[in-house]
Amino acid sequence: MNHPLSEFNRRQFLTTATAVGLTASLGIKSTRSAENQLPDIQIIDTNVNLFQWPFRQLPLDDTQTLVQKLQSLGIKQAWAGSYEGILHRDITSVNQRLTDQCRRFPLLIPIGSINPTLPGWESDLQQCHQKHQMPGIRLHPNYHGYTLKDPRLLTLLQQATTAGLFVQLAVSHEDVRTQHESLQTADVDLTPLPDLAAKVPGLRLQLLNAKLRPDLLNKLGQSPGIYFDTARVESTDGVPELVKHLPAGRVLFGSHAPFLIPEAALVRVSESSILDTPALKSVLADNATRFFSGSKANQKQPAKINVKTGDSKNSAPPHQTAGLPANEVLEGYRIWDSYFTPAHSHPGRDGSSALIAEIERAMPAIKAGKFEKLCYFPHVGIGTTTDRDLEQRLQTHPELVEQPLKRWPDLLLGMIQLNANNVPASLDALTRWLQDGPMRGVYFPGGGPAALTCTHRNFDPLIERISDLNGVIMQHTWFITGGKKSPRMSTPSELAMLAKRFPQQKFICAHAGGEWERGIRAVRDSENILIETSGFDPTAGFIEMAVRELGASRIIFGSHLPSRSLGTELCKITAAQISEADKRLILGTNYRQLLNPTSD
Repeated sequence: MNHPLSEFNRRQFLTTATAVGLTASLGIKSTRSAENQLPDIQIIDTNVNLFQWPFRQLPLDDTQTLVQKLQSLGIKQAWAGSYEGILHRDITSVNQRLTDQCRRFPLLIPIGSINPTLPGWESDLQQCHQKHQMPGIRLHPNYHGYTLKDPRLLTLLQQATTAGLFVQLAVSHEDVRTQHESLQTADVDLTPLPDLAAKVPGLRLQLLNAKLRPDLLNKLGQSPGIYFDTARVESTDGVPELVKHLPAGRVLFGSHAPFLIPEAALVRVSESSILDTPALKSVLADNATRFFSGSKANQKQPAKINVKTGDSKNSAPPHQTAGLPANEVLEGYRIWDSYFTPAHSHPGRDGSSALIAEIERAMPAIKAGKFEKLCYFPHVGIGTTTDRDLEQRLQTHPELVEQPLKRWPDLLLGMIQLNANNVPASLDALTRWLQDGPMRGVYFPGGGPAALTCTHRNFDPLIERISDLNGVIMQHTWFITGGKKSPRMSTPSELAMLAKRFPQQKFICAHAGGEWERGIRAVRDSENILIETSGFDPTAGFIEMAVRELGASRIIFGSHLPSRSLGTELCKITAAQISEADKRLILGTNYRQLLNPTSD
């Protein structure tokens, strides 16, 4: 059953849908940025929210500012839920305010919130359908306190489907590791969803902000009524891999703006160079058009996606990736990446094959970002993995460690992974690889057999020796809501304690502590600590706070490629509301000067 759209929304949607792929105009160019845009695709963003996030002010939480940003990126339509729908219990007024706000901005399509645990939720559903003429509804089971086995949910899905409404189910909103300690909310358990969907013929249900295990993804993909968005899909080729493993037409573009930086989601779709133009159009617009209309009689079957082979991907000419600054701007930043993580936990049983393959996998994103240098963290055979054969091989064949540096001498730098649990072996490694070898510093891991809390006294002789050799120190750090998952992890507060013992030595606080609001504050008074930017979602406002509290000269860019996305990590800086001079410091100048104080 087709949903009876209001005349206004019908005209708006049909105009957008007809224009998809048929026009070269992509909307208003932002006066504050120079983002690349896709020249023949008008984008539909299926996942945005309006109003205020309860726990932090977001740079784009003003609706007009958000709309202007979306327009600058070529987004012609955005399906908007309401942050108020997460915690407010007066859902009637929540949906009314959402509708009123969306009427002011033709780009926005209101998607109402429904909480089936509230008395009279059926009236809210009826109002979304008949009064507000919404095409769909959005559910938040984890915040509203019900599971997918709740019989009220089945009734809701049946009624929504009968009314011709699609359903969006928010699997998460925020990484569980960084949530507010007073409101820790697990991701929605989707295990019952295939059975649930089978009970609702004609269901159109889109999962938002999902990060799924392969086995569950395969099961969900077998249910024809379940669709997915791209908002929290990670790795440099995560979106193409999602597209490849699902039936055609099931992946829809979503940004999760303004909580996440919208540019990040846009870059993530195309950074790998794997999806060709028809595939990009499917993900960015066509699939959403089909999902929205819900009319099978008038739809063509979505075409099977063509995924490029490794050879065709690597031979393709460098492209301009939509959502990033223009190529000449990127080149002007002179980007030096301090946190490149190919095969970070294991380079391969032969000591190098997996590492080389992962570097090659990251090359399209490296080219798209116009990186000058990247620093990776090799194992050198001192007990930083649990593979004894590998450790012995790296000890006896040091040429394996140097192989990437020799293959890409103009691109790569190295900092060895150190093991503070084995001080003698680590001191020997410092002589071999820093004093006599090509490495530029050390990386202290936060997990695995080499992890040790950085306040431990084993660090003292190592820091002294690294300081003598003018080495750079990168310490993995995380603040996790609810406390450490392992007693050997390090937090930014503990790194600040170590840094106080060695005031002349510079330290890099990897990942800014993960929960960056606390991490920034923890190291704020430690002038010899710089923070690194990678390892967590592209949460809006991070860089702005870091620049305000630390100054741009204490922030260093890291990509975490290829396990993280170029869009996720680079857009934290390029899309931040800071000066171009500050961006240049963060993206390259600070790291170069740390490695060589006389540089630049």
